[in-house]
Amino acid sequence: MHVYESWNMTNHNLKILEEERKKVLEKIRALSTFSGFDADSWEELKKLVYEPLPLSVDVIVDDTTLREGFQMAGLLNPRPEEYLRIAMILREIGIERLEVMMYTKTDREAIRLMRDEGLIPLLAGWCRANKADIDMALELDLQQVGISHPVSYIHFSKWSDISLEDLVNRVVDAVAYARGHGLKVFVHGEDSTRADWRFEKIFINAVAEAGAEVYRICDTIGCGMSDPRAPLPKGIPEKVKKIRVETKIPYIEIHAHDDLGNAVENTMATIRAADGLYDKVYVSTTFLGLGDRAGNAETEKVIMNCYMHYDVRKWNLKPLRELAVYIASALGYHLPINKAIVGDGVFAHESGIHLHGISKLPLTYEPFPPELVGQRRSIVIGRRSGKHGIRLKLEEILGKKVDENDPRLMNLVEMITAEFSTRERRYPMGEQEFRLYAKRAGFEV
Repeated sequence: MHVYESWNMTNHNLKILEEERKKVLEKIRALSTFSGFDADSWEELKKLVYEPLPLSVDVIVDDTTLREGFQMAGLLNPRPEEYLRIAMILREIGIERLEVMMYTKTDREAIRLMRDEGLIPLLAGWCRANKADIDMALELDLQQVGISHPVSYIHFSKWSDISLEDLVNRVVDAVAYARGHGLKVFVHGEDSTRADWRFEKIFINAVAEAGAEVYRICDTIGCGMSDPRAPLPKGIPEKVKKIRVETKIPYIEIHAHDDLGNAVENTMATIRAADGLYDKVYVSTTFLGLGDRAGNAETEKVIMNCYMHYDVRKWNLKPLRELAVYIASALGYHLPINKAIVGDGVFAHESGIHLHGISKLPLTYEPFPPELVGQRRSIVIGRRSGKHGIRLKLEEILGKKVDENDPRLMNLVEMITAEFSTRERRYPMGEQEFRLYAKRAGFEV
């Protein structure tokens, strides 16, 4: 084929694509808006742009912020009322299970406050494999517990004088005792991603026979892999399959740490692997990823991944930002500006290219509307903002459109450009300062 023939064919294809592009963009623009939020339009837009995949397994979030999250080094010790507030917002989001500690006076007082607010069906006490911990859960009127115990030889090094049989029996006895007192039981296999599968399989079957309903795969140091090709013990999809085929435990859960930055991905890999094998799968997460060392899979990220990619709409997303801000305030936690979904800068735009893009179509640089998660868009005026950004900021303050040829706008652009180009200024312009410049340019602010 000659070059010109090839180009003619390419040109023909481009014309077809051009027509398709116009139609697609027409649909997208009809469903998009720079100001305001319409939930129905957004849902239609999401399906059009992202084409979510089907998911037949029910994802149940077992949030452990009140247990694992509060163990994070350097945080303020929360007051009982702060425990309660966090739990109430998590319930508002639609979280089905909340794991709690019981060992301090503050823990127990917080559980009583949560009990008074009707949260007991959601609460699960974290226990070691002994009767005293289970008795404490019973005294607090809890209805479910998680019994945690190592399953790797590395973690067994602290009990080198105890046989594997005795270690298994210790957990079996605790499970049987809890079940005998009417509690629903989860068993947490600590360091599962470094455990000998031959032993772990025996362990899982033993606790299942004793009455445990769920086995938690604990990726305790974050070394697990989401790659379906990865073998046991660190291959998480492979472990999910093996547990389903070779054990009697009814359900599984994933508790992923973020030491290598893969906690969310390993959690999502568990969900994908469980799809088609189980009717429900539990995911143990913490809000903002709080937790020991590098923390855990973030509750908000797992929820949003399920929502965006698999169209799971069982959770109320609006309080996500509110909870992030509250936790940061209550626990003295520094909320990173660029923290996905809930950070201050996630919907903040300064670059002129970005500002031009979102002014035409917010979806250009925003994967979803800020209002969806309780956020708001902010226009930041800095060295790289340009005319588009200054105009958008002005319209935001005035609450009305500004003609791009308005001489006052041109004057404002010149003044702000001069401010950033003639002085050694490194920080963006604050709200009050921008208002002052707008007033100088002739606008009634």
